[in-house]
Amino acid sequence: MKVKFLILLLPLFLILSCVGEKQKKGTAAEVTGKIIGMEGEVNLAGKPAQTGDSVPDESVITTSANGYCEIQFLDSNIIKVYEDSIIRLSFSKSTISLDRGAAAAILRNIGSLIQGMDDVFSIQSGAVVAGIRGTSFYMQREDADTAYFCLCNGEINMSDSNGKYSQPMKHTHHGAVRISEKNNQIEVSQAPMLYHTDEDMEALASRLGEKMDWTRVESSR
Repeated sequence: MKVKFLILLLPLFLILSCVGEKQKKGTAAEVTGKIIGMEGEVNLAGKPAQTGDSVPDESVITTSANGYCEIQFLDSNIIKVYEDSIIRLSFSKSTISLDRGAAAAILRNIGSLIQGMDDVFSIQSGAVVAGIRGTSFYMQREDADTAYFCLCNGEINMSDSNGKYSQPMKHTHHGAVRISEKNNQIEVSQAPMLYHTDEDMEALASRLGEKMDWTRVESSR
């Protein structure tokens, strides 16, 4: 069974906007992101993309072996899609799915959108769920059955859909796990910091005019 990374944005898009414009209320399907940086070949909905393009609901973004794409949404949130990757964005269904490759994110303003204690930004890998209320992370599909996840700064709770596994994670400076699913069994093991650096995350934060604070656990505003 293949491991999939899904980012479930439960209440994240209750306030909708085009990036760079004043926030306004609407429906989830009206949420749009914006490509603020890219290199190499990037396809949006099967067509060549360019910097400044809007990223609407139900978008599929594909990057080439030498490409990347940075998508900003709701002002102070950004996702970087690395080379040779496929990511699917569904605002109306509140999901982001990393089908292939790698992605990183800085989430800074989702706190005002959370309506209740159960409304969290969560990342799901197979049966394992990580519930988040604003954080910075990096994830990569290592192979068909294994995914790597680094909580670069923030706090999450990892659990499985059967309630047999639950593990809180809190880190100021990177904590990584490797998640495997074989024969319908989930294995979660500690992993070293791989594939990304402090400088990578600091550069991504700077695209929002933000800074990483490695001395404390950051939370969304």
